[in-house]
Amino acid sequence: MRLAAALAAFLLLACPGAHAQGERQAAEHEVKAAFLFKFPAFVEWPGRPGPEDPFVIAVAGAPEVAEELRMLARGRTLNGRPIAVREPADPQGAAGAHMVFVGGAAGARLPHFARALAGTSALLVAETPGALEHGAMLNFVVSEGRVRFDVAVDAAEASRLRINA
Repeated sequence: MRLAAALAAFLLLACPGAHAQGERQAAEHEVKAAFLFKFPAFVEWPGRPGPEDPFVIAVAGAPEVAEELRMLARGRTLNGRPIAVREPADPQGAAGAHMVFVGGAAGARLPHFARALAGTSALLVAETPGALEHGAMLNFVVSEGRVRFDVAVDAAEASRLRINA
């Protein structure tokens, strides 16, 4: 997983809140939100959206991550597009999202999200053990007190997504 290591190293340096800020250590949800905010810079989606079409991030089962993402996205764009953060109540509510994060509180429903997103080009991110085997393309893991992630390149490519280091 050299791709994951290279991407993680860059993201740790580039993400606001991904490392200690002065005396304060960032909370886990802040680090995950920072990663989610930066992931799109390393992913190529098919097609050419219009500049007025928002880049949609859906967050299920992680309200603190969703709120942190809203703060990070406030007043910013992604490739000139506004960023919208939604919190779908169910997998069908994630339809149309470019990136979907299934947090721990919704982790048991990850296979349902994967089925609902099958055939789309949504980047599915989770934080559940075994998530890559259930359709996630990126999965957060906490190791030695640090937030890291695993990557399933094949799953991303099957959804017509290209993850770049």
